[in-house]
Amino acid sequence: MGANPVGTPLAALVVGVALLPFLNPKGPFNSAPVDVVMVAGIGLVLVWSGISRARLHLPYVVPMACLVLAGATAALLSHAPRAGATAVTQEVFLLAWCAAVANLCRTAETLATVLRAWCVAATAWAGFLVAAVLSGHPTWAGMPSSEGGRARLLFDHPNMTGNYFMLSILVVSAAGYPRRPVARAGVYAVLGAAMLFAGSNTALLSLPIALLFVAFVKLRRRTDVLTASVLVLCIGVTGAVTWTVAKEPVTTAIQSSDSPLVKYSVGRSSRSAAARQDLFADQFTLYQSQSLIGLGPAGTRSALDREPVQTAKESHNDYLATLVERGPLGVVALVVLIATVAVRAAGIHRLSPAFAAAVPNPAALTGAMLTFLITGLTHEVLHYRHLWTLLAVIAALHMFGRASKHRRVDVGPTVSTYPRSRRRRARSQSHVW
Repeated sequence: MGANPVGTPLAALVVGVALLPFLNPKGPFNSAPVDVVMVAGIGLVLVWSGISRARLHLPYVVPMACLVLAGATAALLSHAPRAGATAVTQEVFLLAWCAAVANLCRTAETLATVLRAWCVAATAWAGFLVAAVLSGHPTWAGMPSSEGGRARLLFDHPNMTGNYFMLSILVVSAAGYPRRPVARAGVYAVLGAAMLFAGSNTALLSLPIALLFVAFVKLRRRTDVLTASVLVLCIGVTGAVTWTVAKEPVTTAIQSSDSPLVKYSVGRSSRSAAARQDLFADQFTLYQSQSLIGLGPAGTRSALDREPVQTAKESHNDYLATLVERGPLGVVALVVLIATVAVRAAGIHRLSPAFAAAVPNPAALTGAMLTFLITGLTHEVLHYRHLWTLLAVIAALHMFGRASKHRRVDVGPTVSTYPRSRRRRARSQSHVW
């Protein structure tokens, strides 16, 4: 791989991160164009580990092994074993991608490169989407008539698009990139506009919750737990009261709006909530009539097709989908996975100086995980590629970036490669976040 053994696999990972929205057109077994680059990145990381003799880690392997085992068992005995096998294969692939990114990001410089690639690429994708909409080319932004004017770009659906841009806002905040506040504010504006054009109600709801968490952590560093809790609670109550007062005129304005985007995003929230309640009730009834091992991954819709229900759809809820499709063992595995992520996310708030320079605001990453917990109530996010990329970043920080860890890494640059002024700024910022 030349003089720099990290360079080639890092380049592949950077391209994979940059192409995360490139999910269509679909290939065999629900594969996407970006998967080709991701597979190459995984292979190159394996080659790199063999050349450099770097020890490989498999974050989240225990809960994912249980989740895969529960899914494979249910798929073998289901009515749609091929769909179940495809879902299980996707999970193994995403775990491998997560491990590849986490292992290569064992130095602050490689992690910073990956995060900056995410920030730049997400801004470019968002800028293209916004420009396409404003210039009167909705098809370029992925706005089919069936979505009611909501942009999906190259994602599978607009809700995934909104989730990606919402997450990218938090990644930009975590990385503090661009460094100049004015430029960063412009990036937030572009990403926020793209998220609005996607019309995802869940993204619009979960982002403020994540920002409240970030505000709590920042206040906690400067004051104490009680003061920070009171201030954040006051902000939350103020927002709730404001919404209560403004709800009726806002709802009236939404209902009378001629904008398809408004009608099919915020305007459909009450109808969407009622439809999901009926769907969840039908799925729970379906689970009660099935065996304990579940009906197999991705098998909810086909099973509902055989039942006398009003609407047959996929689960739209990761927690209920795990119960219905993988049984109690799958639920236990999912709970363990969430707990594992929570422990790792809670342990990344005190970083070494070099990693603190690369991630000056790690609380934003923890806030991002909160958004996925919320989104999982209304969508199935377990197979989102950008979720597993985020999990890889958190795993890398937990394994290699914490201030309490003083392990030597056998490849890549050390903290001494950073300019002295950069290290001083990292030390001054580490106590804030």
